[in-house]
Amino acid sequence: MTTSQLIEYLDSKNIPHQHVSPISGGSSNFLWRMNTPSGEDRIVKHAEPFLAARPATPFPLYRMGLEVHALNIIPQLLASGGQKADMIRLPTLTSYDKDRHVLILDDMGPDSLHIVYEDPRLDIKMVGESIGRWLARLHNLTTPVEIKRKFEHPTARRMYRWNFNNLSSVLERYGYDSAPGERLNAKYGALLETDELCVCHGDLWPGNILISGLADSTQAENLRLTVIDWEVARLGNGVTDVAHFAGEAWLLDHLRGGRGLMPAFLNAYLAEKPLSDQEKQRVAAQFGTHITHWPTIYGWIQDKDKAECIAHGNSIIQMVDDMKWESLKSSELGILFTTTKGEAHSITLPN
Repeated sequence: MTTSQLIEYLDSKNIPHQHVSPISGGSSNFLWRMNTPSGEDRIVKHAEPFLAARPATPFPLYRMGLEVHALNIIPQLLASGGQKADMIRLPTLTSYDKDRHVLILDDMGPDSLHIVYEDPRLDIKMVGESIGRWLARLHNLTTPVEIKRKFEHPTARRMYRWNFNNLSSVLERYGYDSAPGERLNAKYGALLETDELCVCHGDLWPGNILISGLADSTQAENLRLTVIDWEVARLGNGVTDVAHFAGEAWLLDHLRGGRGLMPAFLNAYLAEKPLSDQEKQRVAAQFGTHITHWPTIYGWIQDKDKAECIAHGNSIIQMVDDMKWESLKSSELGILFTTTKGEAHSITLPN
């Protein structure tokens, strides 16, 4: 669907609009920002049976129905679970045309946590803690069978293993032994295909958390975080979300000023939802995989920094492969292997 075709569609549905402009950067769907006559902004998403960024890669249209279900049910679950008013929300659904695969949402602005991470007005510790608590509650409240079974997403399961599938080739390309990557994929990557514990967001990184309400003063006032892009939400194990966000937070902390997003996030998550030894090991395996693989993809990471991230990721991978859990206590993942229930809130890791 082109912009002109979208405008024709909006007119045919009597959806008021003044200006429609495409948004770049979407990988799964085609995106536009729509201004309404009343002065409000909306986000329009359109799905095709392939990835918007890679048309040769199929991506079933049912993903949009799953996203709509998430936007409808997740806020209700969190509210029914006694979650207090929090700074984190999901986008509000304005309309959904399941036949034309068009979704219209409220617009929370262009600024993501990835973009504003370095903004001195942003209390990173508070943000990290809020995300950790919110994610733990999402995982805790979506374990009932009648809830999680509606999030079965076979395509998202397969796509999510991409990290592990590429790990050995990345290690080899950068001069490291590829065998540990193959073993981690076989041991931990394979679990992604059978996990059935809870609902996972599936792509929880700072770019999918929009920030609004930053004041002009030195501190944030009326700060709001909006978790977007639920098209790969799936049935799985919450440790994958934990490792995914921890890896992304580490990249920001390591490369953009060491503001402590990762330790704040992990502390808060573990205080709300302690993990078993096996789950901690899975977080370590995926964390090492994430900070090894994704720096080779991201354009914002310079070559010299890529090599450094991959070297550090390889060291984590080696410790996981050798099952040297004690050694991980002195790493960024130390909190996983040094805390018990009730202790997480009192420990702060070095950046």
